[in-house]
Amino acid sequence: MKYLFHFLFFLVAIPCFGQNADSLKKIISGNSPPQQRLNAIEQFTSLFPAKDPDEILTVAKTGLNLAAKLNNKEATGLLLVNIGKAYHQKANYDSTAYFYDKAAGILSALNKEAVLANGYIELANSYLKLKNYTKAIEFYDTAIKYAPKSGSRSTLIIALNGLGTLYESKHNYREALNYFRQSFDISDSLNLVQKAKENTSEAYSRNFMKDVMGNIKQKTASVQNILKTLDTKKSLNDTLALTINYFNLGVLYKGKKMYPQSLDALQNCLQYASKINYTDMQSSAVNEMADLYERIGDYRQSLNYLKKRSAINVGINKNSKTIDELQTKYEITQREDQVLKQQFEITKRNYWMTGIFVLILLMLLMGLIYYKQTQLKQRNIAMQAIIETEENERRRIARDLHDSVSQTMSAAKINLTVIGGELPFVNEEQRKRFEKAINLVDNGFREVRTISHNMMPWALHETGLAQVIKQFIGNIENDTIAINFFSKGFDAPFDDTTEIILYRVLQESVHNVMKHANASRIDISLIKDEQNISLTIEDNGEGFDITNPEIHKGMGFNNLRSRINFLKGKVELDSQIGKGTLVSVYVPIINKAL
Repeated sequence: MKYLFHFLFFLVAIPCFGQNADSLKKIISGNSPPQQRLNAIEQFTSLFPAKDPDEILTVAKTGLNLAAKLNNKEATGLLLVNIGKAYHQKANYDSTAYFYDKAAGILSALNKEAVLANGYIELANSYLKLKNYTKAIEFYDTAIKYAPKSGSRSTLIIALNGLGTLYESKHNYREALNYFRQSFDISDSLNLVQKAKENTSEAYSRNFMKDVMGNIKQKTASVQNILKTLDTKKSLNDTLALTINYFNLGVLYKGKKMYPQSLDALQNCLQYASKINYTDMQSSAVNEMADLYERIGDYRQSLNYLKKRSAINVGINKNSKTIDELQTKYEITQREDQVLKQQFEITKRNYWMTGIFVLILLMLLMGLIYYKQTQLKQRNIAMQAIIETEENERRRIARDLHDSVSQTMSAAKINLTVIGGELPFVNEEQRKRFEKAINLVDNGFREVRTISHNMMPWALHETGLAQVIKQFIGNIENDTIAINFFSKGFDAPFDDTTEIILYRVLQESVHNVMKHANASRIDISLIKDEQNISLTIEDNGEGFDITNPEIHKGMGFNNLRSRINFLKGKVELDSQIGKGTLVSVYVPIINKAL
């Protein structure tokens, strides 16, 4: 009948819960007085924190503004707590800690910081799941700081047990022992008070133990007296008396720092107490043994006996479940350590495999780079050979023209001039024809010299590239086209190969303009600074479509680019139909000087 009533109450409570939330939201969004709205906000954010965290945040921040206007410090602190809970619901733990800390600063001044203890415990548990032990310790400590120090003190016990569990999982048994002792002592005190109020036989047993412990401290008590008593009680087979006296003996030995003897006596006490199922004495004996191991620095063994004490008091001590959980967590931690070791070995093997793969990849990459560099070097050698062959052939033809044809025509002119002075001409017309023949020979002579000079500019090694280009312009300039030339940095000879290639590029470009562009003006610029050489040839001719590959082939741009690539430079071509053409050449200077 009772369960039926509870079930019916639950069914009734659900719609009331929803209705209450809706009514609170109406008050919050309505025109009620500010204090009434603030109270509704406090209730809404406190009663329904898990309903919709984002909605809680919105409502709570509205409440903060109201609380600030009303100068209500307590409401401000509580709303900050609820905001922290909402962020905890969203798993945003850093924001949770931030708002809890802000709330603590306000509520501490009002002595109401205890409301934060459970929140900090939940926050510590969340960081513990994330294996962020530093944060977990920080917030467990904060929870202990704000936990109530009176009443059931369950929050304080939970926080102490949490820290004990955490330090045990980290194998820091000394700290774990410290926190578990605090937790057990509080629990024991609370249990003893409860049993005394109930006036049970167990309370009487504890009072009896108190009297026993009091007797131990009497000055008349000595090891010899207790040993004599033990001999007498053994003959009488008085198990209860043996239990108590062995306990007294163990405590006396511990006080004298005779730890092996104390341990032996306490183990005898535990053995006799087990025979008569004297749980209080068993608990006291293992508690003394835990303290003994703590004194000699064996904190792990001390923690084990503290757990035995809790297990003995399973009917009295409410923390027995906690101890089981701690043992389970300890075993889980051990397994996790084993898994981590296996993962480390796997990761190490993967790193080795990755390293070998990367090494092989780097070797292949270096081999490819070496192959590319070798190919580039071979191409450069081939290009150098081609350029030298071309220039040698040009030099040979130019020399032949200069030394043979040019001299022959010069001799012919001289002979014709001599003959003209000796011959009588019939009339003036005959004389003019003869002089015209001499002029033709003279023009041919100059043309041969011009061709010879253009094929191999002999002055390049003496006067430099700028002077040679000026001579080249002087030879080709006429009434139909004007050529403007600007030069900087080439007043003295530079690198032979670079100057020859630039001269050939200039020749090719100017010949293309004069042959195809129908231009009336060419602007040439040659500039050398510390890092680069730039050569530009710009005309105002017809231009062309640079996307047409046939034009590039016909105008020799591939040959031009190959020469400039040999110098590790680049060529840029810009042209539009009806707007002329611009050829730009850029060559880096790599420690080249004559």
